[in-house]
This record gives sequence, C-alpha cells and structure tokens, in this order.
Amino acid sequence: MTALKFEDQEIPNLDDYATLDKQFIPGRRAIFAIVEASLLELVPEGPVSVLVVGAGGGEEILRHGSDNPDWSFVGVDSYEPMVDLARRHLAETPAGDRAQVEATAIDDLDEKNFDAATCIHTAYFVPDDSSKLAFFTAIRARMKPGTPLAVVDGVGVEGEPQTELLRRIWTRRAVLNGVTATSAENFKKVALSVERQEELLTSAGFERITPIFRGPAIKGCLAFA
Repeated sequence: MTALKFEDQEIPNLDDYATLDKQFIPGRRAIFAIVEASLLELVPEGPVSVLVVGAGGGEEILRHGSDNPDWSFVGVDSYEPMVDLARRHLAETPAGDRAQVEATAIDDLDEKNFDAATCIHTAYFVPDDSSKLAFFTAIRARMKPGTPLAVVDGVGVEGEPQTELLRRIWTRRAVLNGVTATSAENFKKVALSVERQEELLTSAGFERITPIFRGPAIKGCLAFA
C-alpha cells in the first residue's frame, strides 16, 4: 500500500502542528468531542482497545485517553517525525501509560481485534487508486466484527462549483485564523465525493455508514466492521 503522504505537506515546524491543525480544520474541537461521544455510546464498559490511524502528534490519544481511563491505544503513522512528536507529547502522561505509537503503515501492524478505530484527517493523504481501498481494508481486518470506525475526511468533487466554493471558504477561514495565504493555498485539500467514500468503505467490508459530522468540505461518519 502506498505510504501516507503527510510529509508532502508544507508544515514549517512539526512542533507547531497542533496549532496549525486548529487554524486549518473547521470544527476541530467538535470533531474530537463527537468522535469520543460516538465511541462511548458504542463500545462496552470496561477495558477498550482503540486503534488510532494517523496518530499525528498524539493529541487525539491525549484527549480521549485523559477522559477514559479504561481505554488503551495503539497509534500508527507512517511519518516517523510525527511518531516522535506523539511520543514526546504522551510521555509521562496518564494516557501515555496506556498507549503505544508505531512508525508503520496500517497494513504492517501486527495487532488485531480492536474494539474501535479512528481515522481523523488521515485518509485523504492516501491516493484513490488501489491504495485507498487497501488502506480501509487493512483497518477493517484489525477490528472485531461489528465494532465502529470513526472516519473524518475531506469530501467533494474536484472542479464542482459547490466544492470549489466550500474550499475557498475553508481557505479564507484558515487565513482569518492566522495562516498565511500562501500556506493556505499550498495545503493539499484532496477530497473524495461522499458517494465514493462510502463505496470504498463498503468495498473494504464496512457496513451501516452513519454520518456524524459535516463542515465545509469535511464529513465525518461511522462505519461498522
């Protein structure tokens, strides 16, 4: 499977990643909160193992792990500097004691039988050739049957007037939040149509695609293994 291409983005300093993500992503705090509430509704009480695909700088594990002491985490990210950043952020925190973050692609991860999985602002780095279907299939293969995957991704159709308008609004919001116009324009906002995303998830073996979030050129959903 083609490795995630996060490293192709123009991020001037990885230590600033969390701040930049807040500036770039509309509704970022709401996304984390909705994903957490969704998992709390769906996973059993007691020990729960969560797969975090695209562990980033570790913020998602910190947020969800701090509030849920029975949850343990395995995070994967193919870009090793981001894994190092996550490990630094998680070090000597209660959530970090229940987390491991590995520099690997999802299809090379040995662990399986997760109770839930998340893939937040990650899948759009995987090209929509056979790689993206393989990516979702590899996630599905590591989950228990019937368990939830929370996916938040860019959506839209390249060149479609509505999509292009939403992207311009998205870019303007980033600039209003302090991102330079050049950085906002250079950030690669690769997206799929909603229909294509659902087709890929279904082909990978997921069922009951359920929307949980919608923002400018962004959609979140649950998909069940």
